[in-house]
Amino acid sequence: MSRPFFLPILLIACITLVCGCAQDTGSSTPVSSGTVPYSVAVLDSARVTSRDGGHKEFQVGQDGRIDLPTGSKSVLGLSVGDFRAVVARAFPGARKIEVREFRTNRVTVLGEVFHQIHTDLSDGPMRVMDAIAAANGFTPLANKRRVRLVRQNAGTVEVYELDLRDLMRGQRLDQNLLLEPGDVITVPRNFL
Repeated sequence: MSRPFFLPILLIACITLVCGCAQDTGSSTPVSSGTVPYSVAVLDSARVTSRDGGHKEFQVGQDGRIDLPTGSKSVLGLSVGDFRAVVARAFPGARKIEVREFRTNRVTVLGEVFHQIHTDLSDGPMRVMDAIAAANGFTPLANKRRVRLVRQNAGTVEVYELDLRDLMRGQRLDQNLLLEPGDVITVPRNFL
């Protein structure tokens, strides 16, 4: 094989490996998941489940305080564990205390779509392709094979990498995930 012909092929092979384009990455399970330090913010809430199965929900106010039966407590900036401990002191017999991050009822679509948008979920359930359609579809430069969906709640972050080319061919319908409030979809640029 002549040297001028071999070098471009080698370069393309290296770029393909570095970019991960040779992998089958489409998956409805997260490609990465983890936790990040989270501190309590305005409008977060605590849901308390009592021993008899009843529920009470308490929300952090605009002033950073939460009104509990034992009094008003400042919780702004606390870790999730410290926030849970404050609520637990007010409900010593609670069966479960769940901390929920406030998320707007919107999803965001960014990157190689014709209109980068925030779209509301108030009209009913929405899937990934519904959100892409609301953003007027992919641009010609879109890499439909490596679309990312980032989902986070109270410090837990999940990243899904979706192959929407297969979905658009009627295959891998599991890639069209049901969206949740606060989800962010990013469509990268296709460099090859």
